[in-house]
Amino acid sequence: MAYTIDDLKNKILEMYPEVKAQGFTVNIYYSEEKQAYIIRFQKGTSELITHLDKQDADDCMNNVKCVYLGVQIGQFIKNFTERERFEREKPEEVSEYKAVEKSVAFDEEGYLKNINDWNEKVAQAIALREGLGVLTKDQLEIVKFINEYYKKYNYFPVLNFVCKNLNQPKECVAEKLIDPLVAWKIAGLPKPDDTLINIVKYGVTPT
Repeated sequence: MAYTIDDLKNKILEMYPEVKAQGFTVNIYYSEEKQAYIIRFQKGTSELITHLDKQDADDCMNNVKCVYLGVQIGQFIKNFTERERFEREKPEEVSEYKAVEKSVAFDEEGYLKNINDWNEKVAQAIALREGLGVLTKDQLEIVKFINEYYKKYNYFPVLNFVCKNLNQPKECVAEKLIDPLVAWKIAGLPKPDDTLINIVKYGVTPT
């Protein structure tokens, strides 16, 4: 099926009008390495980077909504809205979390340098910086589990394992935190290598 990047972008905006309504910019490019379209939604410091494989993109062009993409967009907009409301209604708490963030060391990409510096306030500070609002009980439960698992095994748990052990829906990490790598960062873990990125994002070890 032949279509351009602009065609795909326009179709996504047509199928998910809330993206344009909220003022998010959309950039798309095709990755030969991943054999997928990489899609970047952004507004201010809030950003969502996701992907559509060729079949999903073809379906999208045929007016078949991609459920996973829709879930991600919905959660992204919800997080953005909640963060804006939190910053507007509770500036004192925002200032407190920013002070907490300054009290610990991060690398140049925003990963915590020492996992032992992690606590719930640090997690919230990172979440705000990453474009989320106040962490919900479920979100905090997820990142706490990831943090504790990593400290115990020095390894990131498979995503479905996280959700199963917390009695949350199978796709709880993606549904509640959008990007598993954001969950990794909020949980205070160090920057992952390429192998771990595959595990974090896809729940599998590359062959």
